[in-house]
Amino acid sequence: MAKKSGDLWKRIKHNRLLYVLLSGAVVWAIVFEYAPMVGIVMAFQDYDIFKGVFGSPFVGMKHFVEIIETPALSHAVVNTLLYSGVKLVLGFPLTIVLALLLNELRFMLFKRIVQTISYMPHFLSWIAVASLAYSFFELYGPFNDLRMSIFGSGTERTNILMEPDNFLGLIFFSSVYKEIGWSTIIFLAAMAGVDPQLYEAAKVDGCSRLKQVFYVTLPGILPTIMIVFILQAGGILNANFEQIIGFQNLYTQKDTEVINTIVYKYGLQQGKFSLATAFGLAQGVCSFLILYAVNKLAKKTSRIGIW
Repeated sequence: MAKKSGDLWKRIKHNRLLYVLLSGAVVWAIVFEYAPMVGIVMAFQDYDIFKGVFGSPFVGMKHFVEIIETPALSHAVVNTLLYSGVKLVLGFPLTIVLALLLNELRFMLFKRIVQTISYMPHFLSWIAVASLAYSFFELYGPFNDLRMSIFGSGTERTNILMEPDNFLGLIFFSSVYKEIGWSTIIFLAAMAGVDPQLYEAAKVDGCSRLKQVFYVTLPGILPTIMIVFILQAGGILNANFEQIIGFQNLYTQKDTEVINTIVYKYGLQQGKFSLATAFGLAQGVCSFLILYAVNKLAKKTSRIGIW
């Protein structure tokens, strides 16, 4: 044990500059990620802001039972799974398809232009994207003007953002618009690491460009695809708060609540800190269980996992 301890300190001393660089991230994680976890105890209390964490009475699993029994909370869970599930099942493959198409482009100037245009929306905030959508779909905006020019002046003007049935489509397409280009970066980097000799061998065997994609490119980036999929699947209970709150309005808010917006409104707006903490804790535990299950399934099917 003494020898192992001595070797450890030697390695730390040898790589001291690397540890100095890492120290900022470690301190940040401790202060903003681990220290706030002390507040989890509020989920098991009737928290009183004046009595504090140590003075508030314990009530056990009361708030977790309330989560199950309150229709608005259970409906928020369903919405979260629906919105995140659609983005994962439909949006994730689109990212891979776009990366494959960009990888096949040989005219570099055109490729860079397409990449730049697809990356740009990522640097807009979700509030800015929602504002653009409201401007585009408003009653006298471009969308309704286009409908009038196609179907005639007698067409009734409508704002699709005010209809709850359109919310899922808005969430999906706005997510694709904003993030699909940026998400291709990791897959393009993985494709750049595929051995060029494999493509040469495939050409010798008579493989067309399409067959090279299926038999060389996709198998070459499969580990990256699986790792990204596992991580995204683990976050399926974490709908994008800024996106949802940006597209919500008085007409759609009641039917489109998700876990993050419920935690925000119950915790900050209504002062139900214990209930919001219990909801957040349940969300975190379920996300970990989903991540564990998906990772285990991936290990069995493809022998690829994050641990």
